[in-house]
Amino acid sequence: MKLGRRHESLIPLSREHHYGLMLCMRIHRGLPLHNQDEMWVREKAVQAAQFFETEMAAHFKAEEIALFPAMRSLTGTSVLLGELLAEHRKLEAIAARLDGAEIAKLVDVLGEFADLLEAHIRKEERELFPLYETQMSPEMAAEIGQEINGIIGDAMQPANPELLK
Repeated sequence: MKLGRRHESLIPLSREHHYGLMLCMRIHRGLPLHNQDEMWVREKAVQAAQFFETEMAAHFKAEEIALFPAMRSLTGTSVLLGELLAEHRKLEAIAARLDGAEIAKLVDVLGEFADLLEAHIRKEERELFPLYETQMSPEMAAEIGQEINGIIGDAMQPANPELLK
């Protein structure tokens, strides 16, 4: 795995991964302490759903339109890309369940969301991005970077930083 800075074209995605991991960390740390506190659980579920809507939906679009299709021909990506796409769909389904359930179910859904989002982000950072960085041509990487930037911008900060508290 490449050490150091991410390829420039992937930096906006990595920044958003960082924001996602911040949310997961807050959920993972908070659930054991607050799983009986309905107000905390509902507030965190609303934050997670809004974060998914404002950050992850466009993030997934950038990956599915710009990054994944360009990586299909790279060595070692076929199965991995299929897994990542399936995880995108599963995360969308889980995010849709972060609303209105009874508290015990909502605790489970919130934990499931944070677990899968964290694992998904780590898989992209540790497995997918190194394949990209070692195999993608500089010309293609520049084009992909422009496409990503056109969809999510530079991601210098989350769209709504309040959701990460």
